Amino acid sequence: MTHLLDLVLEAHGGEERWRKVTSVTAGMLIGGPMWSLHQVPGVLGSHEVTVDFGTQRTVLRDYTEPGLRGIFTPEQVSVVDEDGRTVRERRDPLASFDGFRTDTPWDTLHALYFIGYATWNYLTAPYLLTLPGVQVRDLPPEQPALDLRPGLSGGWRRLGVTFPDDITVHTRNQTFYYDEQGLQRRMDYAPRVTGGIPAVHMIDGHQEFSGLVFPTRRRVFVPAPEGRGLRADPFITLDYADIRVGA
Repeated sequence: MTHLLDLVLEAHGGEERWRKVTSVTAGMLIGGPMWSLHQVPGVLGSHEVTVDFGTQRTVLRDYTEPGLRGIFTPEQVSVVDEDGRTVRERRDPLASFDGFRTDTPWDTLHALYFIGYATWNYLTAPYLLTLPGVQVRDLPPEQPALDLRPGLSGGWRRLGVTFPDDITVHTRNQTFYYDEQGLQRRMDYAPRVTGGIPAVHMIDGHQEFSGLVFPTRRRVFVPAPEGRGLRADPFITLDYADIRVGA
């Protein structure tokens, strides 16, 4: 474990407290133009989401329509009704993205896979970085080539993270940024499922819930089409509220 990761864990509630967590439930508001680009606007709006800590599993309530639940695991995504009957499902969901480009149309199971693993990563961080097989290293200070405004991220400390194959993530190698207090402020990655387009994921709105600190506002930016800087408006927006910790 690095010195920076020690600071990060303490700033978000302490490693001992995180190790007692069994699940996290939150209200989640999904927005942004990405969903229309992939032709799945039905996932926009408010959902209640629960992530398990013992295994990589995410449940979204009222997914695509009231009364339906979307269930993500790395091996399978499924939509079930109020009685638990399967409405639709897909096994080996990652394979269904083979050959996809940035603008390839998705169906609601593609979207469920993406939202499911991403939300699991976000609501388990920074405990996520302590899981077996995750490699974490301090990186030297650097001004990123892609930034919302000059100098914004240059003063933040960085962790380089390499994830093992048994944890589903955007991409194996990612960069996490933290401010002086150790609060997460940014992530850089290039999701495989969106064609490898670079993403600059900005994070704020930190609040304490049950002794743990969670960011409640996430905005994901992508490069401008002319290749100079970032688009002015976020590609994806995620807002969390009423976070409840199971322990």
